[in-house]
Amino acid sequence: MIEFFSHYRAKTIYVLLLLALTLPSRLTRIDAAVNIDEPWWVISSSNFYYAVAHRDFADTYFEYHPGVTNMWVISTAMLAYFPEYRGFGQGFFDQRKPFFEEFLRENGRETIELVRYARMIQAGVLAVFAVAAFLLLSLIVGENLAFLSIALATVSPFFLGHSRLLNMETMGAMFVLVSLLGFFLHRRQNRLIHLLISGAAFGLAQLNKSTSVALLGAIGLMLLLSLFEKNKKPFKTKLLSAITTFGMWFGAAALVYFILWPGMWVDPARMLREVYGNAFSYAFQGARLDVTEELDPASFSLVARWDGILLYLRYWLSGTTFITWLGVILALVFLFTKEKERLPALIRSLVGYLSLLGVLFILMFGVAQGRNHAHYIMNAFVCLDVVAGIGWGSAVAWAASRWTGFSNPFAPVAASVVLILAQIGFGLPYAPYYFTYRNPLAKEAATRGYGEGLAEAAEYLSQKPDAQEITAYVYNGMGTFSWYFPGETIVLKRANILNDDFVTITDELRESDYLVLYPITRAKHPETGKMLSEFEGVVEPEKTIYINGLEYIQIYRVADIPESVYQALLAKRAP
Repeated sequence: MIEFFSHYRAKTIYVLLLLALTLPSRLTRIDAAVNIDEPWWVISSSNFYYAVAHRDFADTYFEYHPGVTNMWVISTAMLAYFPEYRGFGQGFFDQRKPFFEEFLRENGRETIELVRYARMIQAGVLAVFAVAAFLLLSLIVGENLAFLSIALATVSPFFLGHSRLLNMETMGAMFVLVSLLGFFLHRRQNRLIHLLISGAAFGLAQLNKSTSVALLGAIGLMLLLSLFEKNKKPFKTKLLSAITTFGMWFGAAALVYFILWPGMWVDPARMLREVYGNAFSYAFQGARLDVTEELDPASFSLVARWDGILLYLRYWLSGTTFITWLGVILALVFLFTKEKERLPALIRSLVGYLSLLGVLFILMFGVAQGRNHAHYIMNAFVCLDVVAGIGWGSAVAWAASRWTGFSNPFAPVAASVVLILAQIGFGLPYAPYYFTYRNPLAKEAATRGYGEGLAEAAEYLSQKPDAQEITAYVYNGMGTFSWYFPGETIVLKRANILNDDFVTITDELRESDYLVLYPITRAKHPETGKMLSEFEGVVEPEKTIYINGLEYIQIYRVADIPESVYQALLAKRAP
């Protein structure tokens, strides 16, 4: 044991440092916010737990993502927090209604506590895969450079912010990264363990989100180029080797996919049809199969949507720090420089594949229909953060060859410390909502109005006397607000505003004590202006909540709302 730690001392130290960097930042104020997607997945996961416990495996499909890894995380949390949940005979809950949280409260449990448990488990999963990525990357670029690259990726504000939420994107990005690194290593070292790790990680990525299929582009290119490597093997032998390699890799992925999804045990055809049929329908026809009814290849369009591609490029530029920007530029400079000794061929190749994978995700979501959220390209954020780390490390090595001050053995360590601290520093002003980070040169944040701040509104109203007797009417308030608030929450549905159903809106408003509006979403959801415009300048909010200098939330006392506002809203109702 002592010899083991002596031999792997540097790796052990780096692993411990990586854990020290990643775990505390994901566990501090872990319940600061619930995003608008989490209620769906928390309820779906609880239904998943109930289905597995009752051996109702066919009903473990809830969404085409398919989100199985996420559901296992939350189901494990349910097993730890409220194992009796499976024994009340309550069946499945509707993901769009508040009955689930009401059921938990009736049984002395709070949904936000379940979320805390799940986020702690997810933090552990992310830590394991961050370590795995570091260990694989260290075999390619060395321990110092691997540590810097993985650290920059895991503490970047955008990744860190989303890794504190249960939205699948960060887990998926780490699965994809580990899969790419494992396959890249296998192509260089021909070790079966690396191929199996890569395949298993891809299986997890597919269980997490079907869009990770973009990884096949990078894997396919590696295999294609292997056919033209200059060696004495005949082409037929190389082709057979490539086919065998892909078969074993895909087999490992399929095995993980089958083992970890109970639905695959009883009805694999339906599971695959729901996942991939809906994914293709949404991407190319703009809606899922229950709307389009069937896949119509004749209607598929792959015409480049430059507006979509540019949108995702803006998201990436806005959500990344100057550390990443400069690191990527440095990596590209060294990638194309004539001084090949500054970036060995092996590392050049890896930088190329990482960059390609990042670009593939941007192109995929830029072209796909109906998808416009920044976190969908989390894989691009992670891949390019790793590229940035390699770029910075190469720059330090280049400087060491020219200036004696950088040739000190502690120079790379000092540089890594400065870069990692700077990466952390860019995100600190945005804590605990790190995902709202905005690069100073960008006009707006890549992610904004994702549920952040509504917990603060709930906390404000919770401090009022007899808060349990208060009824709050809250825009997008299911989970984001209601899980923190002891009183009754009526959700102000965006659909009612879109459909001009102001009769329902005014009726629900009259039944409430407080109205909570979310003006930060006005830019992306302009229809909310139909309601906001009738309050602003007419009624003074009792409380306004600002985040990062922006007006996020307006809280109105319903008793202060004049009748003229109700009449103005009703005048906008649909005929």
